[in-house]
Amino acid sequence: MQAEEQNRLFSKQEVSEIVKIAAIEGANAAIKHLKTEQAKEKQKRKDRRLYNTKLLIKHYRSFKEYVNNAVFDEEESPEDAMYAIEELMWEPKVTSDMIIDSIKRSMTRTKIIIEHIDKMIEAYGSICEKSDSEVKKRRYEVLYKLYISNIIHTVDEMTEMYFIDKRTVYKDIDAACKELSVFFFGIDGIGE
Repeated sequence: MQAEEQNRLFSKQEVSEIVKIAAIEGANAAIKHLKTEQAKEKQKRKDRRLYNTKLLIKHYRSFKEYVNNAVFDEEESPEDAMYAIEELMWEPKVTSDMIIDSIKRSMTRTKIIIEHIDKMIEAYGSICEKSDSEVKKRRYEVLYKLYISNIIHTVDEMTEMYFIDKRTVYKDIDAACKELSVFFFGIDGIGE
């Protein structure tokens, strides 16, 4: 009798139940995988925004110099750009005008970015100065003195000026950049 029970086929009802259970488990596994992938993607976007904030801050002075020393005016760009576009339509090879147009576009974009950074640094500084937190105030000042101000300071100077360790200077920069990401990128800068 035992052999008969082992060899017995599943009834339609049993098969239907097995299929339902398998479908539910499969759907749950797919949902779990999707949520994990979405969380990874959110983290990547957050990391990318923070990385971009740090890049913008670290290269701020270079961008500022570039904009201040650029040869082209924004007023000249539209006409020259139209000329370059017409030339692109008729000339398949790269010309010096195309290169010049690319430089003009780069200068204009860099100028817009610098103006945005300036306004956001000012807003961030204002909020930090109004804060009751001495740490927040220090973070702003450290970031500003290291990367933004016209007078260039070193990490060693920051340690002496604020009586903090070098690691604290770098932690202050990281924390300030996280806060600045919100200013630079708006709602997309909020860490999830």
